[in-house]
Amino acid sequence: MVQSQQKWVSVRVLTISNYFPPAYVGGAETAAYMTCRGLERRGVDVHVLFINARMPETNCYYDWDGLRVHQVTFSTPRRTSLTDIFDWRVYWATIEEIRRVRPDVVHIHNVSGTSLAPFVACRMSNTPVVSTLHDSWLLCPNNMLYRTGGAFCDPAQSPHRCAECFRRYDFWGDMPWRRRILAGLVNRVHTFISPSQALVDLHVRGGYDRHRFQVIKNGIQVPFPAKLKHPGVWKVLNEEARYTTLLYAGGGIEIKGIETLLSALPMLMRYVEPLRVVVAGGGEKHYFDKLRRYAPAIRLLGLVHYTDMPALYAAADLSLAISVCLENSPVVIQQSLCMGTPVVGSSVGGIPELLRDGETGYLVPPRDPTALVEQVMLHFARSPRERRQMRQRCAAYATEYFDYERHLDAVSDVYRQAIEQA
Repeated sequence: MVQSQQKWVSVRVLTISNYFPPAYVGGAETAAYMTCRGLERRGVDVHVLFINARMPETNCYYDWDGLRVHQVTFSTPRRTSLTDIFDWRVYWATIEEIRRVRPDVVHIHNVSGTSLAPFVACRMSNTPVVSTLHDSWLLCPNNMLYRTGGAFCDPAQSPHRCAECFRRYDFWGDMPWRRRILAGLVNRVHTFISPSQALVDLHVRGGYDRHRFQVIKNGIQVPFPAKLKHPGVWKVLNEEARYTTLLYAGGGIEIKGIETLLSALPMLMRYVEPLRVVVAGGGEKHYFDKLRRYAPAIRLLGLVHYTDMPALYAAADLSLAISVCLENSPVVIQQSLCMGTPVVGSSVGGIPELLRDGETGYLVPPRDPTALVEQVMLHFARSPRERRQMRQRCAAYATEYFDYERHLDAVSDVYRQAIEQA
């Protein structure tokens, strides 16, 4: 291990992402930050380009936890399918960043909102590139293979244009032969890193070569912050002993399973006492209006900074990850298990890879509020001693399965191969 770290002191990595802390949308930004932070502390020379073409215009540098971040954002008054897929402003900004940093390898994360211009910039500058896939953007313009009405798309089916996509959230690159165009623009990627085998299988079914992918589980550390930022989190912690607490970090977002939670709430309130459901995250107003009808059993926190989330997970008796879309590897599950809190998770996408049913959590069919309530009741029917033992198993499992140093070793190996084979 020491030799590996010493060998990589002189390596320079440019990480590119459409968001980076303190800007925060979801688990992808947390995962990218964790990888950068760990490599930097090993002695790797890490630079971050936070670039996005759908934000107010900014060009600034800042330091985040010892990482050097260059934020370049552009406003786009009128989006088109073409600019969604390739934005010349992003291309030239990436070229300039590569010339300035002179990286040995570029690591690209999410590109929705950024376009595929960074991949082309790496090709034109002859820079080795790897990419971590946090969702199915290569296969689907809504990143989820999710249709209006809740059905899943089959990635083996490749119509020349999508027609039934769910479009309420992030939808981009809707143009004829989108998959073929994207496949051509990323054909110089040395390795696609995927945190789940399920996501790899989807891409293989969609026509990609399995050998281009490597499964590397997210590595994560969840230390408590020195000071909590959200006053609502303090209140939850202070009232911890008074309630049986369920934590749902999906906010008011359909694909995270909010409708399942709403359907389950009357039954949960009947069978679990004294119940408190803590809801973190943003979303659609009409969902929050429906949640407020169940006050005081519901506690709405809105957006919670990712550094405050571990405290919430530690205070919860059970957390819910009941997504109805094909999730990759939700960081919320990892954070919950790291804090010793079991998870009720949907049996879709990569979620089953993260949970041991009955040991570190419970798997339920998506969109099944009755099954959700049954598993919650089953959990609280366990004796206090059994629930404490389950929390201990969760923490031990997370320590082993989401090992931070092993994650960094694996990512470093991918970098090394990309550089050596360039």
